[in-house]
Amino acid sequence: ALIQDAVASRLSDLELAAFVAASAGERLDQEETTALTRAMLAVGQRLDWGEGPVLDKHCVGGLPGNRTTPIVVAIIAALGYRIPKTSSRAITSPAGTADTMEVMAPVALDLSDMRRVVEREGGCIVWGGNVRLSPADDIMIRVQRPLDFDSDGQLVASVLSKKIAAGSTDVLIDMPIGPTAKVRSELAATHLAARLGGTASTLGLQLNVYRSDGSQPVGLGIGPALEALDVLKVLRNDADAPTDLRDRSIALAGALLDMVPGNAAGTGATRANAVLQSGQALTKFLAICEAQGGFREPPRAKFTAEV
Repeated sequence: ALIQDAVASRLSDLELAAFVAASAGERLDQEETTALTRAMLAVGQRLDWGEGPVLDKHCVGGLPGNRTTPIVVAIIAALGYRIPKTSSRAITSPAGTADTMEVMAPVALDLSDMRRVVEREGGCIVWGGNVRLSPADDIMIRVQRPLDFDSDGQLVASVLSKKIAAGSTDVLIDMPIGPTAKVRSELAATHLAARLGGTASTLGLQLNVYRSDGSQPVGLGIGPALEALDVLKVLRNDADAPTDLRDRSIALAGALLDMVPGNAAGTGATRANAVLQSGQALTKFLAICEAQGGFREPPRAKFTAEV
């Protein structure tokens, strides 16, 4: 009833804030988390891509510059797999994946355009707010952002409701762990991974968690345009491309490939690296951008200062 009322605009921001605050931290248990995920699924649309694996990855967040998604999507799609990626805008960092991608191509696609792009190119990177696969999520994020805190239960429901609604079958969760990331300790990571795994299992989703170093920012730039430049440098195999962003992207794409039934375990990273080095990932990324409305080079500010 809460989620139905939220989507129908029957709750004030004050009431929504009370619900968000009441769910903060670890206040939602496993049963409540699963129920919230089901409720968020029930009020949105769902996609069906037919037979075969549908891959996806999601980063828990809190690590500036960790823009691996455009690179991972390009690699996976270049290898012939489907990866319909919906991303959020910034919640607690200077840029979300949708913000960075929007510097290079339109992301506010509707559901029919998203389906067209995926059917044509195998993958997409679009803003989740316009496709309404989990419309309650954007309402909650709008309230969570100014409050600047997270709820494990709401995070799990947010992520998994969108992945299941997008028709995904195999999902990899990137979980950076560090003193200023969303997940601050190995213990917290264990709790969140268990919550994600338990909910995914109940709802029939294959899910793996990839723990990564969250002790410092990734790449050379922070903010949408600078992060987009980092992404393009990696895809273009530029000599000055940030090695940490490149290595993370290959590791994540490899781990996702290793999840696919029938693939030999431990071979994913080698395949991902080959596709990136050959230029196939760049070609696929540009094709996805064109299908979404056209590629554009990230703008550069007139005045800059290196830190």
